Order: sequence, then C-alpha cells, then structure tokens
Amino acid sequence: PFFLHFAPYAVHAPIMANHRYIGNYPDLDRREAAYATMIETMDAALGRVLDALEDHGVAENTVVIFTSDNGGLSAHARGGPPHVHNAPLRSGKGSAYEGGTRVPLIVAWPGVTDRGGRSNTPVISMDLHPTILELTGARLTEALPEDEDGSSLIPVLRDEDHALADRPLVWHMPHQWGAAGPGIEPFTSIRNGRWKLLYFHDGPRVELYDLTNDLEERNDLAPNEPRMVGQLLRELDDWFTETGARMSLDKNTGEPIASPVDHAIRLESDDP
Repeated sequence: PFFLHFAPYAVHAPIMANHRYIGNYPDLDRREAAYATMIETMDAALGRVLDALEDHGVAENTVVIFTSDNGGLSAHARGGPPHVHNAPLRSGKGSAYEGGTRVPLIVAWPGVTDRGGRSNTPVISMDLHPTILELTGARLTEALPEDEDGSSLIPVLRDEDHALADRPLVWHMPHQWGAAGPGIEPFTSIRNGRWKLLYFHDGPRVELYDLTNDLEERNDLAPNEPRMVGQLLRELDDWFTETGARMSLDKNTGEPIASPVDHAIRLESDDP
C-alpha cells in the first residue's frame, strides 16, 4: 500500500510559458496563453502518474483525488480585465466570493464512484483527512482528534444516506491578502444549504446570497432576509466559540471587531 501527495507548484505565479505547449494557444492573449501552458503541463504530469498506476497494475485498486487549495487567480497577472477569469463565479483567489473558495474536487474510486457521476453535497478540503484515513481502514475513533474539522466523505462517494448536506461550512481569513478586488479583504463566511453569508470584518458588514439561484453572487439578499442573516450570524458565532478562532483587530482601538452575535443583535435593534 502507498500514499502519494502530488502537489505541483504550477499553476501559480510567476506565470511562465512552457514553450513545448505555447503553440497550442495561438489565439489567446500572451499571458493567458502562458497560463494555459502551465495548466497543460500540470495535466501532462498528472497523466504520467495515472499511466504509472496502469503500468504497475494497481490502477483498479487506487483511489485518486484531484482538487485545488483555492480558486483561480484573477486579481492580477492574467490576460484581459481582472476579476473575471472564473466566470460565472465572482472574483478569484483570496476572495470571499465563490471564485475564491469554490474549487474542483474529483474522486475516482474504482468500483464505487461512477464515471461522470456528480454530487451536489457541499464539502470542504478538511474532509479529505478523515476520508483518506477511512479509506485505509484506520479506526477513526483512534486516529482522529476530538476536534477534527472535517468529516469523512465515504457516504457521499458511496451515494449512501448522510447528513453532510445539512452541516454549515465556514471559511475564515482574518488578514489582508496582497491583491485587491471584490471580496479580497478580511472576512469570515458561512454556508448552510443554499445560503451563504459573508461577514466582512471592515465595519463589520454582511452580505447574503442564495447560491442555488444566484451562483454569481450579484443579488445581496441581506436587507430582505433579516431572519436568515440573524440565524447564520448565530451559527457563525457558535463556530467561533467551538474553534477558538480569532477575529480581526480594529487598527484604531486594537480591540477585536464585533462578534457575529453582537452584530446580529445590533442589526435587530436597528430594524424598525
């Protein structure tokens, strides 16, 4: 048995063309063509890994997981206007919007997952740790800490009954990334079902989106859905209590910004 974690540096800045592939993209902007060659280089490297599995006769007994650590770069260094490269998702790497946090996840488990099959259950990268442990046959009660963030995705992959679709997912970024653009600022966000609440630390201020009907996150429903805003702010506050995560500090006072529940109370008091 073996475990391989293959994490190529590309696709990543600085954007540098692989001249073996540049001729495949004559109609693209020069920088976009270079970016495309980096993607093709990564694909070719992954292909060599898959070929090796076939050559060693273990492809049918190997689970392959393909994913990314963040959304595609779009704020700078790309061809054309910024913040549009992940359309229809809004913005890109470093952003609270879907372009920054929604990533590909493909799992090939011979004999279990169907080729071309799809699940609409929202999951998060921390789920991969307990999933891989369970795939190895490890006893999860002994292998996992009590405060493990993720949940095993085995029931999702087997298409069995599970409750993972009903759990909230949280992203927390209490610092300023180097780039600028839509949603690229200190934030905490929570998704529960179709609803996604963005808690921007500057203010603080909130935005609410229905991802089922507005994947592009263009229609902020926070003013029209105060009850859902309050519910998600309280769920977010529970997450802070459970994890001990820290809020951003106000540069003027040096104190943490308002907690989600304090902000919810203020919004309710302001509601006529």
